Amino acid sequence: MTRRDRWLRGRSETYARQTLRPVHSLLFVLPMLAFFHVGTFSGGSDLLALYHLRRLLGYFNATLALLPPALIVVVLLAQQTLHHDGFRVRPRVLAGMCGEAVGWVLPLIALGHITGRLWLHQAGGADASAGLLQELCVAVGAGAYEEFVFRMALIGLLMLLLVDVFELNADGVALASVLVTAAAFSAYHLSPAVWSGADAVAWDDFLFRWIAGVYLGVLFLYRGYGIAAGAHAVYNLYTVAYHY
Repeated sequence: MTRRDRWLRGRSETYARQTLRPVHSLLFVLPMLAFFHVGTFSGGSDLLALYHLRRLLGYFNATLALLPPALIVVVLLAQQTLHHDGFRVRPRVLAGMCGEAVGWVLPLIALGHITGRLWLHQAGGADASAGLLQELCVAVGAGAYEEFVFRMALIGLLMLLLVDVFELNADGVALASVLVTAAAFSAYHLSPAVWSGADAVAWDDFLFRWIAGVYLGVLFLYRGYGIAAGAHAVYNLYTVAYHY
């Protein structure tokens, strides 16, 4: 083995590199998906990301209830297969990802307190009469599903179309994708009254959610889907606890 080969192998074994592997993101979000679906099995939820994902799958006559989590699993498994580096799992990496999910969300929580806009920012959620457990389940589910929709799917599709097809500059496309998907993320959380024209847009609230979307988008690009979903879920859990 040459010195270059040993160097490349060492780089591939680093913790930062390992957290970006889809297999680790998959194992990291699987408990989140299970917690959400088991916890909301009887009471249900109106989580919009899940609702619209089911609507999208319905256009292809795919209507089974567990297809959305299965889609996340299949996408991550396909990505890992395309990486051609096996499916070896390192438990210490998963443990580190848990710590990162908590650590990376602290600036967002601090911003929420400073601006006075610390709220449940997921689109849809548990019914108003739901208990604490169901609210916690929805908070976790929103982290997994919203990051899948707005970061993995939308940013991934924009990068694929603009970089791989139209051969635009990857760094510029990545920045633009983060900004655009963050705006979509913020707009997605507007109340139905705004969309119906009965209420005006609160632009300061929109800006806060856009900043949160940019932050999570950058986190997704540099730390991967698992950590971004975990940080999003931790933020939601914190807001549930703070307002309960």
